[in-house]
Amino acid sequence: MNRAQKIAWLILITISIAVILSGIAIAILYLKYGFPKALAGLGFLGITGFGGLGPLIFKKDKGAVDFDERDTQIHRKAAIAGFGASYLVMGIACMLPFFILGYKKSIAVTWLPMIFMAAGLSSFLVHSVMILIQYGRSKQDG
Repeated sequence: MNRAQKIAWLILITISIAVILSGIAIAILYLKYGFPKALAGLGFLGITGFGGLGPLIFKKDKGAVDFDERDTQIHRKAAIAGFGASYLVMGIACMLPFFILGYKKSIAVTWLPMIFMAAGLSSFLVHSVMILIQYGRSKQDG
């Protein structure tokens, strides 16, 4: 397993743990206190920040070749997939209220950071999953 795969696993695990803990916290807080206070459960999404420590935790190998053309293509495709997922989440989050509420209504500005956060998390999640899928696929091919 190379460095990129280790970092992708770390990001995937931290995002998964954060989303699960956040969902549980929101559900418990909603049942106990109601919806506005239940949003405090989103604080668990801060755990995803530990995924950013991946490049510091997993040092570069001392080998002769660190990154080749295949790695470049894998990271390029993963970045494009991450962008596509982010764009899709942003589009859905913007258009869903329009179709549900209608064009004469508006949403609270407090939803905007959550939409931005969802788009960012989806980008990193899909990027990491695509890295793992592509390295796994190339291992089976060769």
